[in-house]
Amino acid sequence: MNRILSKILAFLVVTLLGVPSAFAALSLSPIFGSDMVLQRGTTVPVFGTATAGATVMVQFLGQNKSGVADAAGKWRIDLASMTASAAPSSMTITSGAQTVTLTGVQVGEVWLCSGQSNMGWSLSEANNSASAIADAGNHNIRLFRMTAGNGPSTTTWKVSNSTNVANFSAVGYWMGLELSQWMVNVPIGLIQATHDGTAIDQWQHTSGGVGTDYDAMVKSIQPFAVKGVAWYQGESNGGDTDYRTKLTNMIREWRSDWGQASLPFGIIQLAYRSGWNGARNAQLEVADTEPSCFLVVIRDLPGGALHPTEKKPVGIRTAIGARGLVYGDNIPYSAPIRDIPNSYVSGNKVILKWKHLGNGLFTDNGLAPGEFKVADASGRFQTATAVIVGNTVEVSNAKVTKPAMVQYSYSSVGNLYSRVSIPTEGGKVIVDRLKASEFQISVAPLAIAATSAASASELATSRSVVFPNPAANGQFRIRLENQETEGDLLIQVTDLLGRTVYSKIENAAAELQVTSRLKPGTYFLQVKDNSKVLAKQQLVIQ
Repeated sequence: MNRILSKILAFLVVTLLGVPSAFAALSLSPIFGSDMVLQRGTTVPVFGTATAGATVMVQFLGQNKSGVADAAGKWRIDLASMTASAAPSSMTITSGAQTVTLTGVQVGEVWLCSGQSNMGWSLSEANNSASAIADAGNHNIRLFRMTAGNGPSTTTWKVSNSTNVANFSAVGYWMGLELSQWMVNVPIGLIQATHDGTAIDQWQHTSGGVGTDYDAMVKSIQPFAVKGVAWYQGESNGGDTDYRTKLTNMIREWRSDWGQASLPFGIIQLAYRSGWNGARNAQLEVADTEPSCFLVVIRDLPGGALHPTEKKPVGIRTAIGARGLVYGDNIPYSAPIRDIPNSYVSGNKVILKWKHLGNGLFTDNGLAPGEFKVADASGRFQTATAVIVGNTVEVSNAKVTKPAMVQYSYSSVGNLYSRVSIPTEGGKVIVDRLKASEFQISVAPLAIAATSAASASELATSRSVVFPNPAANGQFRIRLENQETEGDLLIQVTDLLGRTVYSKIENAAAELQVTSRLKPGTYFLQVKDNSKVLAKQQLVIQ
């Protein structure tokens, strides 16, 4: 009798505590469901729980893959890369006599739309949304909506229509709609993970964050395959001087946990409202320095309120960034961004160079570009005059004889744009301009950079050959002509301000391959051995 009671008690403990047992039910992570979209062009993990040690099989679009649940009952099976498929298909998962069937599954592009209330702002509350809501059933878009810390088990995938799209993220939906109209026959899956009023520490464990919302709505769906992330947060960190570090670490944490080192991030810069300059500049800096990131500038849109209701252009500009950076569309996908390594001081003028120029700079009101300010080493900013000269902007104030810092659009909306011509909304609307981002940077005289790198005469007498030069994507080769080398070689690249941006020791060879992450710009290359400088040459990265 005691043995029987012991067995009954053991069974009850296993059942009540949820410990995997012979009776554990086959289940999928709740991010999976009927009417979902799976990411094309990459390995697609399918995962869930089952009896420990049980074999699990997944069948989908002709693939039959199997795996075994681990000691904790967790299983993961990776489907091979698939092409886009708009045909609603069934996925069958089996383990022993247990079967789970999902229907209406498609293969296309999946984006996570995350952040605080401006990303969560619903389509029905946005300007001019009635027609978009009425039209929602005419596009192949699927929606998965999580909010307020509620995880994937509280919702399901839905086919976009005029009923369920109204409470979905306005920015997320308009981004997805633009991608859908551009890609035409590719299904679009949008995952919303938003929580109003949350600071960035709720979305990360790094930088001392608590990660509550990250755990509940993002980590809980990993490693579900997604193409990228649209991130719109920062209002709760508007004056946070450490926001750049926090955002950088958050992106790296998400990428690491997802197992995607280059997971694209579209960073939507905060709208125009005083007190948020620090966060906006930090967002620019992160987008400019972290790989596979793009910045979405919206400061020219009606702002001032905590929740600007003009959301359609935000979504479309986010899609433009994704089209250009992520999908390789040949468009000027980014607003103009100050080019720090190639900007410099000449006399009392700051010569600002730019990345993402499009078809050139202009001001939307025909006036001089502004508002620009300059400061010397004291850091006291004074209003400056500015003029567009070719692809540069020259900034000066006669009273600031040794400018060391420059600031743009910190106390005004600003009037500087790039000219573009980007077809959107299925070709019906042309975006003809992109707003230059506000910024604050330090600058130095060009002579300092040249002295710390290499003089013109040294460059002219260099016996090395760098090819290709200009080089693409930071990759180039160095041929040392008639040079006798001893031991290891130091390859060093500095920018125009004399800062080392690449340094590596290589085994001595007549020809060296360099693979770097250098941003587009002009640099100085130097190759040394233990006793002498073997080569000095100007290097251009495109």
